[in-house]
Amino acid sequence: MKPAKKAMLAKVALATGIGFASLSAHAVSYPVPAYDIEAGKAIVEVNCAACHGMNGVSTAPAQPNLGGQNIKYIYKQLVDFKNKTRRNGIMEAQLVGLTQQDLANLAGYYSNQAPWTPGYGNKATAAEAAKLYLGGDKTRGVIPCAGCHDPKGNGNAWAAFPRLGGQHASYLATQLKLFRAAGREDEVGSDMEVRTNDAIKKGEKGMMQMVASRLSDRDIKILSEYLSAVH
Repeated sequence: MKPAKKAMLAKVALATGIGFASLSAHAVSYPVPAYDIEAGKAIVEVNCAACHGMNGVSTAPAQPNLGGQNIKYIYKQLVDFKNKTRRNGIMEAQLVGLTQQDLANLAGYYSNQAPWTPGYGNKATAAEAAKLYLGGDKTRGVIPCAGCHDPKGNGNAWAAFPRLGGQHASYLATQLKLFRAAGREDEVGSDMEVRTNDAIKKGEKGMMQMVASRLSDRDIKILSEYLSAVH
């Protein structure tokens, strides 16, 4: 077997359960410091509520719900925005002047809010999307999303894999397209137009880039609509 093919099979095995512990351990990159929920609330009122809501339920489909999201995931994304590892102009501007402790307080506040409720999805494509989400498509090398994000979209709090069930379909679709652009190494105008996640080894593509690179526009649409109703 060629080395490149062997390496890809190893990565797929990791995502589908074989060697899952090592992948999960790698994902826990930033231990969350002790946090103060009330201090986090004060920051949310000034910096975050306009887009994400005081209770973590966004009224704008382009902005993610954060209430009840796992704390390790929220904290890691905030640190990544702060370090410009994950790029978004609005988020970077909002985090100017905030300390690592502030980020922990923010993550602690939102993670302790009541989880958002699911939407309605698309009944016409729900069965097709469920098959892709739960079982993948081996003919195209698409692995099941549920392996990391849970059959009901609850994520994996220990591994810092986010809860996706009930999230806004518009937001999910945008993120999948950003991951896809990074995975396919599309020509883009700036690093604001791609999204990456941690790879097992430096210099390699992360799991989300590899998975999303195999998704069509239709895949992304039906998966996003399906996830908006999963709970």
